[in-house]
Amino acid sequence: MEIEDDELTLITPAKPLDGAMLNLPDERELRERVAERQREEERLLTSLGVRRGDSLTGERRFAWPVDVLLYPTSGPGVTVLVLFVGAHLLSELVRRFVPLVGRAGCVLVAVSFIFGLCAAWYLAECIHDSARGGTRAPEFVGAGQSEMWSRVSYLLAVCIIYFVPFVLCTMFAPGRDAIFWGLAAYTLVFFPIGLLAMVVNDSLSALNPLFLLGSIFRTLFSYIVLLIVLAAMGALLWLGSQVGMEEEEMRPFWLEAVGLATSVYVAFVLAHVLGRFYWRNADKLDWGL
Repeated sequence: MEIEDDELTLITPAKPLDGAMLNLPDERELRERVAERQREEERLLTSLGVRRGDSLTGERRFAWPVDVLLYPTSGPGVTVLVLFVGAHLLSELVRRFVPLVGRAGCVLVAVSFIFGLCAAWYLAECIHDSARGGTRAPEFVGAGQSEMWSRVSYLLAVCIIYFVPFVLCTMFAPGRDAIFWGLAAYTLVFFPIGLLAMVVNDSLSALNPLFLLGSIFRTLFSYIVLLIVLAAMGALLWLGSQVGMEEEEMRPFWLEAVGLATSVYVAFVLAHVLGRFYWRNADKLDWGL
């Protein structure tokens, strides 16, 4: 209490600091807590098969001809490549040296089918991730069987409509007549854009040739360049698969391994090139990704 000019002024004494305030964590401890919480969230999302929407800028680290070829060289990409190639080579070894009769043959067919399903699904993921701006192979985030089968069944529908007719023509009508070249042009024009549309839209609109034609005309020059690149890489892939193939003889196992690894690697690159086409022409296509 103080007296100023014959007036009384009350001064409230300062309250003691709360004990809880004296125990505030320091900045370093707060950062560690936040980081631990983020790691827990990531583990939970991964266990649920959910991938956090990361920011993909689409910027390349090197010149584009080199960077395109480096697409499968991410950690997840190399891991998936080794797994797929190793599984196929193991089944090839079993097929060559173990008589596949009865249940053993059924098991091998089932395992090969499952790995083929996973490979098709992952290639679709590569296309989708590249369409969003990814420049390296994405992680293999586990998906439910129903989700995986749904996407693969859509991809099979695209193959049946736009690719299988040409394959059947080459099998049962080996001549190079007008029908052959017509189906070849049909497959070359519609199969890549149909595959891309199915992965991005995940709907039956990819099976509508009129929808695809509209998309092609909106990106005509870019699509022609894409077809040339895909055709060249596909031809090299086919030529590589024929190396060492002799009539009535199997290829040496080491050559089989090299050829298979090269084929899977090039398949990853092709998926990236196809997805990148959408990323560069997203405004013209406007498929809502």
